[in-house]
Amino acid sequence: MNNLNENVNNMDMLEEIRRRATQPTVPTRQDVLVQTQPITPDTQIAENSTVVNNEGSELKQLAEKLASFPEISPRIPVRVEVPIKEEIDQLCAQEKITIETLLEAFYITCKDKDTVFKQVLKEAKKRLRNRKEAGNIRSSITRLTNLTKRQK
Repeated sequence: MNNLNENVNNMDMLEEIRRRATQPTVPTRQDVLVQTQPITPDTQIAENSTVVNNEGSELKQLAEKLASFPEISPRIPVRVEVPIKEEIDQLCAQEKITIETLLEAFYITCKDKDTVFKQVLKEAKKRLRNRKEAGNIRSSITRLTNLTKRQK
């Protein structure tokens, strides 16, 4: 008796699925961009050439406008001390600028101010010496570590 009830329930579910499949669907929506007047080959060619001309002149204007901007170089990987990077990221987020544009602005602003530029270069050379020393220390640590591994 249980199997009979299950079969009846399954049949009811199948019947429900079939009934839903034959329910009316939403009619196809009329596209508002479809033209109401018939299109002849002549009007189609004229419209296409107008579109191409408009797109061509717009493309030319955009290309000319783009040519007036300076060319941007490919990205360069820049490694910065962690606390400085965090401060720069915070500043850039606050001011809604990129790190690259900040670097460009620093350079443009400093290059015409001799004393500031010399001070920046002096700091850069000091930092380079420190980085080279740190690199040499890391290299020595690696060599010593490898030597102690071999002796074991």
